[in-house]
Amino acid sequence: MVAIVKLLNEVCEKTNIRVRLLDSSNNEIFDNLPTTESKVMRKISVKDKIYKLILEQDDIRIIPAIEYILNKCITEENIIEELLEGKKQWDVLLDPSITKANKMLLIEAIKENEVLEIVKDTYSDNNVYIGEIYDRIIVIGNLEDEKEYALSLKETIIQTLGINIKICISNLDYTFEGFKKAYNKSVQTLEIGRKFKIKPEIYCIEEMYLEKAIFNLSDKYVQELKEEYKDIFKNLSHELIQTIEEILKCDLSLTKASKNLYVHRNTLMYRIEKIKKETGFDIRNFKEATFLYILYMNSKRN
Repeated sequence: MVAIVKLLNEVCEKTNIRVRLLDSSNNEIFDNLPTTESKVMRKISVKDKIYKLILEQDDIRIIPAIEYILNKCITEENIIEELLEGKKQWDVLLDPSITKANKMLLIEAIKENEVLEIVKDTYSDNNVYIGEIYDRIIVIGNLEDEKEYALSLKETIIQTLGINIKICISNLDYTFEGFKKAYNKSVQTLEIGRKFKIKPEIYCIEEMYLEKAIFNLSDKYVQELKEEYKDIFKNLSHELIQTIEEILKCDLSLTKASKNLYVHRNTLMYRIEKIKKETGFDIRNFKEATFLYILYMNSKRN
């Protein structure tokens, strides 16, 4: 809004144009129009927002030019980027959908504009902030069932646009420090998910502590592990790899893992014995399972 006022003021000073600009609720944004009977009003669109432009009847032909100049020269305000860059203060921010929010979703996708429109449509009836932040999409608000929503959104975008997306979910604590920390952690979590090819691409910061620890292993130790255990997964079929992933995902619960894999418990036990024979690690043992997971994630590192 400030940018529009500044630009109109400059244009009017240089050209002697007299205009009044109102928003869609008739709030005055700019006015240097003298009192006169011969006025004309037209609606214009600036950055997808509708405004009312009022000027003298004789100047009606310049309306398209004013609309063009505003769209060409105005850079749309990005509140989140300005917050993170220190250009806007949290304490004076009046948008409760940001300052009183409990969740942040950071979305990474190609075809960002099309994805953004789908996200906006799904939240059209909710009081949430949706925007772009650098090369990603951000959703902020008091969100419930965010995991289910993220999975549903991912499926909608796959079906509609034929592309995949990555979503990171983080908690907010109503402070700027917490907001900035959540954003930075979300960026890193998306990088971790991409690095290790973690499926499905729905990541919760609070659940990624082990992956974060693996991600931050020193380069020297990473190379040592790769050299020492370079053939450990060589003879494992996709079925056995899937079994490792599911058992670890289920916190070593064999009952839950067999259910998710749609196999009988005896079949699962057979696979576990086969994994132990090929790798030397018993996935039923917490320490061995944890180390095997570290080796497995490290093997996926680019």
